[in-house]
Amino acid sequence: MVAFDSTSLRRVAIHIANEPDDGPAVFAASELQRYLERMTGAHVPIVRDGGPNTLVLGAATTPGALLQPEALVIDPEPSRITLQAGSPRALLSAVYEFLQRLGCRWSLHGPQEEIVPRLDGDVQLDRVEHTARFAARGYASDIMSWHYTQPEHFNGRLDDDRAFIDWMGKSGANAFLYIRHPFDTQLTIPELLPDFARRGIDVEYGGHVLPLLLPRDLYKRHPDYFPAAADGTRTDHGNLCTSNAAALATASANAVQYAHEYPEMRVVHIWGADLWHGGWCHCTSCAPLSVQDQSLRVCNAVARGLAEAGVARPVCYLAYHDTLDADLTLRPDENVMVEFAPRERCYGHAINDRACVSNRRYAEALERYVALFDGRVRVFEYYGDAILFFGCAVPLTEVIAADMDYYARLGVPGVTLLQFGTYSLWAYPLNFLAFAQASRDASATDVRRDYCARFGAHASVAATVLASVEHVMRSVVTYGDIRRPPRAADAARAVLAGVEAAVPRLTNVAAQLVVGDDAALAAQAALVRYTAGVLAGVRQQLLDTLAGHPRDAEPQYSEALRILDAVERRFKGLWGSVDLPMFHQLFAAAAFGE
Repeated sequence: MVAFDSTSLRRVAIHIANEPDDGPAVFAASELQRYLERMTGAHVPIVRDGGPNTLVLGAATTPGALLQPEALVIDPEPSRITLQAGSPRALLSAVYEFLQRLGCRWSLHGPQEEIVPRLDGDVQLDRVEHTARFAARGYASDIMSWHYTQPEHFNGRLDDDRAFIDWMGKSGANAFLYIRHPFDTQLTIPELLPDFARRGIDVEYGGHVLPLLLPRDLYKRHPDYFPAAADGTRTDHGNLCTSNAAALATASANAVQYAHEYPEMRVVHIWGADLWHGGWCHCTSCAPLSVQDQSLRVCNAVARGLAEAGVARPVCYLAYHDTLDADLTLRPDENVMVEFAPRERCYGHAINDRACVSNRRYAEALERYVALFDGRVRVFEYYGDAILFFGCAVPLTEVIAADMDYYARLGVPGVTLLQFGTYSLWAYPLNFLAFAQASRDASATDVRRDYCARFGAHASVAATVLASVEHVMRSVVTYGDIRRPPRAADAARAVLAGVEAAVPRLTNVAAQLVVGDDAALAAQAALVRYTAGVLAGVRQQLLDTLAGHPRDAEPQYSEALRILDAVERRFKGLWGSVDLPMFHQLFAAAAFGE
């Protein structure tokens, strides 16, 4: 450990290589300068004379050996501190890590809640050598959730997005995926691209785009391009005929066009239609193929097309719903990776918990994919999925830590978390913090305690309540979408026991949060009451199922939604204000139609 005189920060310069002004290395220097000046009250100049991917506080020095892209080193000396990394993006991580060691604390809810201490006297600093646990650490969101065609919603969201991207940079994330659906009209949010670029965060595009890569207006001229149903009838629904070379060439050419039009795209995600039965082809040539082979055949074709056009990108094959199991006979091309998306898994247990019957299938499938794709795997997780959890509070800190340990042991190189903007940050803050921590390293920081410090005098109460909510909800989130409980009698009875126990417990712990006049604490109390209300609806659905009655849980769901109606938009965001009520209506209509 080195004693560094913090008062000398008032007399040093930041030395950096002559990097592009809009690049992550220069942004790293400006962030270091900005925070040090706040902490010392003195101007800290930036000098362009250092080595590549190196920042020096003090006199310039020659950088050491080259590092792996996600590695960083903080090397303190009594009169100089050198921050070095294997890439400009990792150099920014080195800056934020150094500032944290000086006492800075970042906030999931924006810079206004950050802690930036004043510095005076000696600071004890250890040498730090760190390589991120996963090479890709990212977040994903459906692009439709931006309401980009509705300025009254879209424009008010961008400031929240920029605050989240700022936190992404500070917490070590390096990727963001925009998920497109066939009805979407754009692949990205251009207004946010500069915010990602200056932090070295890669943007990735795609999603359920196969129906777009084969335009539906081709059906009249080329029905043979399109999938056939089991009876041989072809329609313009679903994906494509994977045995038709012209259809594959068309899809590949359109993916190449995406790469030319969006050069910032680092990874392309080629997913089939978001249907339980996939929309794959049953013609005589395709029928012998598994749906997994059909999907991989398309991904291989796209990867080859991109390479031949000189715009090679990694291509993601999606293991999800009907393609979840590794039923493959084809081999993936070298530039194709699998995106493993275990949405209907049990979230009450770690995915590799052998005692959990539900999760055995998922762990076995993942391990098989790791072998088939030679380790080229990205796990797509749902810890912030407000649709899956239907907006309910579902802290999963222990499950996330165990999952990430397992993924790391398998050698999985990338992890992604699905989220829905401000609402997810409000409803699942511990999940974001646990994911961010565990995706970077295996440390055991108490994210619950650290997060609840924002509630001041009520921090202990909040931490206790959130621990109780986590314990309660792990007995509930075992079967997929919360508002779609099982219908089989035995499964329904098993879920009912956990739900019946959860409702009164959640109601009781919500009352513990009603203290003082802290608006954030009151909003958390409302979220827990809403969770109890949703589970009251689930309980009614289960009771009706077991009694053989038509479903009549809408009064409970409507009452739950009224609880959130009173919550300020600054907490629940655009998704909670606009989308969640819409999903309540959609689920109600679906239940009525049954």
